[in-house]
Amino acid sequence: MDHISFWQSPILLLSIGSFGKPSTPSPTGTFKITEKAPNPGGVFGTRWMRFYKGYGIHDTNNPASIGKAVSNGCIRMHNQDANYVYSLVPIGTEVNVVSSQTTDRYYVVQAGDTLFSISQKLGVNYDALLRENNITDPNMIYVCQKLLIPRSKFKRRRASLY
Repeated sequence: MDHISFWQSPILLLSIGSFGKPSTPSPTGTFKITEKAPNPGGVFGTRWMRFYKGYGIHDTNNPASIGKAVSNGCIRMHNQDANYVYSLVPIGTEVNVVSSQTTDRYYVVQAGDTLFSISQKLGVNYDALLRENNITDPNMIYVCQKLLIPRSKFKRRRASLY
């Protein structure tokens, strides 16, 4: 599912699905908001926040395109969401953009996830998930946190293929 979630403390964390076209994927990594522009017009909607070269976070004049891999790599939001984020973050705010996709060994925590729900979703042992990530307080996971999936998950998966 393509979506954006964010958490703002001193850092804006964006968890994204595939928003850029395959030929122009959204950049991932740690950046800073370098420019903000109200009402940039056109496909950029009513709010623009540049975070890397020509890439930005913005709303759009085509809300039906949100969640589809059709942009040139920008992160598009609904107007009310972009207006809200725009009002919260000053220039210089750190932005951490991570892929929300589960990789072979990692899972990025999504809004509403708990360690128990993650263990159930991935079919891994809850205690092994705690140990693998050195988690002492299971209530202290956060959106966009990258969790290492225990290797036992992969042994079972391979075994089930034969």
